[in-house]
Amino acid sequence: MADPLNSSGEFQVRRATPIDASALAHVYVASWRSTYGGLLPALVLRGMSEVRETLFWWTALCATRARTVTMVIHAPDGSVVGFVSAGPERAAGTPGRAEIYTLYLMEDFQRRGFGTRLLSGVAGALRGAGFTSLVVWVLEGNPARAFYERLGAERVAARTIRMAGQPVHEAAFAWPDLAFATAAAKRG
Repeated sequence: MADPLNSSGEFQVRRATPIDASALAHVYVASWRSTYGGLLPALVLRGMSEVRETLFWWTALCATRARTVTMVIHAPDGSVVGFVSAGPERAAGTPGRAEIYTLYLMEDFQRRGFGTRLLSGVAGALRGAGFTSLVVWVLEGNPARAFYERLGAERVAARTIRMAGQPVHEAAFAWPDLAFATAAAKRG
């Protein structure tokens, strides 16, 4: 279905709406399966459900959460190929720090600048909401670590969580100055 708002023939970043819930679910499940094989227990990846994720995203996008933003990037035909969600840091930590909760792209759209565009869009929205710094947690071994480092994030913490009874190691990357993160993302 063509997007009447996108007559330029270019990929566009915009805020997500509840209508995007099934597209976000599809991107989320497909991205986890293509990216995290070998990094997460197979049981976790096999147990993922687009139906369950659609319900999650529908609920999240219908809720009004202060200072939380979800953005999508869509192709000229209107199909969503990636998304980012962010808001207040979940762990009480640095005052004024936001957290990227999710940033996923379909495999065919990775390493083409779309993640940078999503990060730039969400960083600008977070600055507008009053945040001053930004953190993201990524799995150890996730190639996206290099993406965040290239855009100026520094490793600031590590932790081990459990998924399907197995230990999973994560690292936190942060931008102490959200203005710097926004500028770095715009430079790409």
